[in-house]
Amino acid sequence: MGKIHVLSEHVANKIAAGEVIERPASIVKELVENSLDAGADRIEIDIKHGGKSLIRVADNGFGMTVEDAQLALQRHATSKIEKAEDLDHIASFGFRGEALPSIAAVSRLTLQTRTADASAGTELAVEGGSLVKAKECPTAAGTVIEVRDLFFNTPARRKFLKQDTTEFGHILDMITCLALANLHVRFVLSSGGKAVLDLVPTRELSVRAAAIFGNDWAGQTLPVQSEVPHAKLSGLIGKPSLASGNRAQQFLFINHRWVKAYGLSYGLQAGYHGLLMQHQFPAAILFLELNPQYVDVNVHPTKQQVRLSHEAVIKSMIEKTVAAALKESGDLAPSFHGKNERPSAAFHGTRFQEPSFGFEERMASHSAPLKVAEAVVADVVMQKVDASQPLEIGKGIRITRVLGQVHRTYILAETAEGYVVVDQHAAHERVMFEALMKNFESERPASQGLLLEEVLELHPRQVEILKKKLPFLAQLGFEIELFGEKAFVVRGLPAILKDENPVTIIKQFVDEREAGRAQTGLTSAQEDVSAMIACKRKSVKAADPLTLPAMQGLLEQLALCKIPFNCPHGRPCIVKYSLSDLEKQFKRKL
Repeated sequence: MGKIHVLSEHVANKIAAGEVIERPASIVKELVENSLDAGADRIEIDIKHGGKSLIRVADNGFGMTVEDAQLALQRHATSKIEKAEDLDHIASFGFRGEALPSIAAVSRLTLQTRTADASAGTELAVEGGSLVKAKECPTAAGTVIEVRDLFFNTPARRKFLKQDTTEFGHILDMITCLALANLHVRFVLSSGGKAVLDLVPTRELSVRAAAIFGNDWAGQTLPVQSEVPHAKLSGLIGKPSLASGNRAQQFLFINHRWVKAYGLSYGLQAGYHGLLMQHQFPAAILFLELNPQYVDVNVHPTKQQVRLSHEAVIKSMIEKTVAAALKESGDLAPSFHGKNERPSAAFHGTRFQEPSFGFEERMASHSAPLKVAEAVVADVVMQKVDASQPLEIGKGIRITRVLGQVHRTYILAETAEGYVVVDQHAAHERVMFEALMKNFESERPASQGLLLEEVLELHPRQVEILKKKLPFLAQLGFEIELFGEKAFVVRGLPAILKDENPVTIIKQFVDEREAGRAQTGLTSAQEDVSAMIACKRKSVKAADPLTLPAMQGLLEQLALCKIPFNCPHGRPCIVKYSLSDLEKQFKRKL
């Protein structure tokens, strides 16, 4: 006899189950997607022990006849496609025809179903892939599927399941994705008999997002919408304050199917250019509508990974749309929100004194520790702001008075809605960064010759790095020439850096390039150099005492920046606090 033989159907079914059933959440996904394809607008999911002992999914969809119910338990039986050409135009969630038989092969499955015009329903019971019962039963129109004792006949796979809370967490994540993509459906998720989610139908994505993630989360999002040939984008993106250390808050959907599409995620990240710290990822709920023929959803058994035509065009659309929405917002400063915050009463101007952004003489006359010269803050003054008017930073912050300094690190200022706290170092970094960028981006950046030439010695690898970067540094205003085999002579530097040590700046620039370290999330070399210089040169630091005029001057310059809410490294410059936050802490009643 030969060595190759055909597996029995019993063994093949269990292997197929491994392609679809990774954990209880995989079963929930397949069953709920079948309910959605059946036209259900109410789906109830009951879970026990993280789905190990029970998964019950009940819907009010079309239901099945007895013949269809029996066929549905056979492999490759489906109502979604008929011929190979249909794979190019898939508009449903499930289509492989393997979910129910794969689930039944590794569990005790019971199916009850009835069509709306049938007088009685059908009940089928399957254990380990074998049909053990088939009968009529009384049941409501729709389908109810119970999956018990998952992996009871494959104990080796059961032991790899995690704790109940972990498995239920994966189920909750799955229902979250399905609920975001199907606003018209009511989802009820229970665990151990207790309701965890009860999401009523809605037409607004923001309402569904608030019901799942909370009002505070939804309140820090911005709507986006755009369209290019063959693709339409819509959804919500989070302000930089919602960013986190992973992509768990990114929900990407293609034709209402939740997918993992890292190329699109990179486009989303690029739209936050200069607004996030390193290793921070934005929050977003994005929907792409594409012609099905441009999407291949048949590249992975779980259908979560897809292949796209024209991916570069779509990625660019996402980047531009996100960047435009953030720019138009004009208010990206994070807001402090206490737990269970209650909106305060409408704010009236009579609560404040007349706007007096200019400092009162009695404040200016007070003796205070002074170290940072006003010349430091005036170093990159671009223009003078009318001090008689409230100072507007972005579109959402109107400063009426500067109150002072907290721990010689933060500037406290009163606004029309409450108050703001400004990180003086981050704010001055932003001011200097934009001044440097303005200089570098000019056609001919002003260059300052050195009275005494400086010599910079490097090891061989760094020599090669700097050789390649000489044309770029020349565009910025540096005058550097090779001097021997391991040294360079520096004869000039950008005029805006006339008080800096050019050797120190160039050495740090080369060190970072050699180590492959990116100091920022910025994409252009000019931006990276500007951010490095803005941070390292004579900027206002934490613990530097500032005079009141110096604070005022810094805020005036910050107000003139294109992006006043973040330093070049992505750290926030300003945090807003509302009056209601303050009143709540003091238990005041309005």
